[in-house]
Order: sequence, then C-alpha cells, then structure tokens
Amino acid sequence: MALLNLTNFDDHPTDPTWMVFRFGDRDMAREFIAELQAAGIAFEAEEEDDVQTGAVRLIGVKQRFRDAAVRANYVVLGRYRQPFLSNTFLRWALLAFVGLLVGLAVAGWLRS
Repeated sequence: MALLNLTNFDDHPTDPTWMVFRFGDRDMAREFIAELQAAGIAFEAEEEDDVQTGAVRLIGVKQRFRDAAVRANYVVLGRYRQPFLSNTFLRWALLAFVGLLVGLAVAGWLRS
C-alpha cells in the first residue's frame, strides 16, 4: 500500500495479480458491482468490519481488467460526487473574481 493513496483502490498487498477497491458506502459498492457485471468483469467481494468507520466493502478485480475496472469505479464515484462549491452565488463570485484578476493581468501586460 502506498503511503499517500488518494484513491479508493490499490494493488493487492500480497498478490500482485489482483487489485482491491474499498467502499465505505454499501450503495456505492453495489453500483460498482453492477458496473463490473455489466462490463463482464469477474470479481470477488467481501465485507469486513472496521472499528473506526464501520463496515467496509472490499472488491477484488484481476489486474488484466484494471483499465475497465478503474473506469467503472470513476463512473460510480462521479454519481456520488459533491460539487466543489455547492453555493451558486459563491461559485459565480469566485469566477467573477478570477475573471477580474485575469483582466487586470492582461491590462497590465498591454500597458507595459
């Protein structure tokens, strides 16, 4: 396992021919399994109890299906993704501020 892993998957710690996906949400794990089945990818799934976070669903996929499995994983994660800025006003205010900065930078470049 990597020291800083920002994804929910990694290579299997003992068997290099497998990779493991971790899901804390059972609904996400079920959707991921449905995506794997739709793509015709064989997998193994189990659930283990984690003391701190509750139940964790582990899904193992062979390395030869890595690209398709990672793509299915990102599709499922995308369905549950929250917007970076959920407040519409704040989002537009930030875009306006960035636009103002770019405009000032271009004006300064043109004047020099």
